Amino acid sequence: MSTTFDARDGNAPDAGAPATALADEETLRRFFLEEYPALTEEARADLGPDARALVSKVVEGAFVRAWDARAKFRTPAEVHDFLVEDVHHAAARALSRRAGAHRLGGGGHASAHDVRDETSDEAWQHIMKALHGEAHSPKALADLAAHSRHEAAEHIKHSDQGRPLWIVLGIFAVVLAAVLGAAYGMGRVSENERFTRALNAPDVKPIATTFARMGTVTLDDGTKVRLAPESELTVPKLFGPELRVVKLKGAGEFTVAKGVEQPFRVNAGTVAVVATGTAFTVKVDENTIETTVVVSEGSVKVGKPKDLTDVPAGGAVVAKDSVVRQATAAEKEEADSWRSGMLVVNDKPLGQVLNMMKRWYGLTILVPQPKLLSAKASFRASLDSTRQAIRGIEQSTGLQFGYVGQNMAFMEPTAKPAEAAKGGKKK
Repeated sequence: MSTTFDARDGNAPDAGAPATALADEETLRRFFLEEYPALTEEARADLGPDARALVSKVVEGAFVRAWDARAKFRTPAEVHDFLVEDVHHAAARALSRRAGAHRLGGGGHASAHDVRDETSDEAWQHIMKALHGEAHSPKALADLAAHSRHEAAEHIKHSDQGRPLWIVLGIFAVVLAAVLGAAYGMGRVSENERFTRALNAPDVKPIATTFARMGTVTLDDGTKVRLAPESELTVPKLFGPELRVVKLKGAGEFTVAKGVEQPFRVNAGTVAVVATGTAFTVKVDENTIETTVVVSEGSVKVGKPKDLTDVPAGGAVVAKDSVVRQATAAEKEEADSWRSGMLVVNDKPLGQVLNMMKRWYGLTILVPQPKLLSAKASFRASLDSTRQAIRGIEQSTGLQFGYVGQNMAFMEPTAKPAEAAKGGKKK
């Protein structure tokens, strides 16, 4: 049975010193091999074909900055979130810097076909050089930036010589529009960066629940949050009317305060949920890093900050990175049923279900035979009834609940039903 406490009353058990998810360079290498292909595609989409040459630098820089910030990462999901956000921000910055020089010149772009994509091995070598060599030292980077600005100025100067005045004026109008567009885009990026910095500040102390315990907290703007067991809410120290952003791991129910002009934002998984005066549930799957959002009142927007999808009352979506899709009825029920005191499981491996039993009921149940962990379970059970949950697992998997010594366990049946009725034993 899950109990509820005030998450700010000091009763939440201390989780201890946080572990580091990016402990060494070998771990960084594993993240690189796992994340590099998808991050490269994200960068290509953000930069477009004309800036394809910048893709490698944007992605490599994200891994370098992740290494610099490694002390704050406690889970793989946090590393993933950082890399994705950094790639998007770096791409936006690169485009804004590039817009003036290249568009003013009116030409000189390299064809996308002339750009050779780096291999992952080459990219990793560049990252290692940045971490251990001098190529990415502060002085070298400053010199490179100065050199780039000089080249851009020379490019503008020579491209204008000998052109009629009306062409120059036309180019100026295009550049002005580009600069204004870049300024608008940078305004949005700056807001995202401000939120990210606030949520990752060293003085932030997350509010966390442990297994079998829910938590409730009222934020300074009046928003009420109910946390599911083994969930965590990060609230910036300066949370207020101008900084209404939090970060969620696990699952939570949000009832957003009304009458505040600034939207309320939840960073969850790899996406954001943006709302004003609404009620909704958010669940982040720790295995897939997918975020399920179920709206019970009003409407919200879900997705990447620059590409949000509207979700009305009664709607539910599943989102990851730039993909937002409608949730199935089963996904919606699984994400939202705990609010009404039910645990709903649909076709999940027993290994995952045992983690749910620990989270929601505080039960540690063993499986002596590892092959049984892949058995699929489906059931509905009250959060007040461990018996219903155990019985649901038995019925859907065909396994039998019992004890191994003093430990609870699920095992293969000792006798088939027909044999048990005759008093026979399984041979």
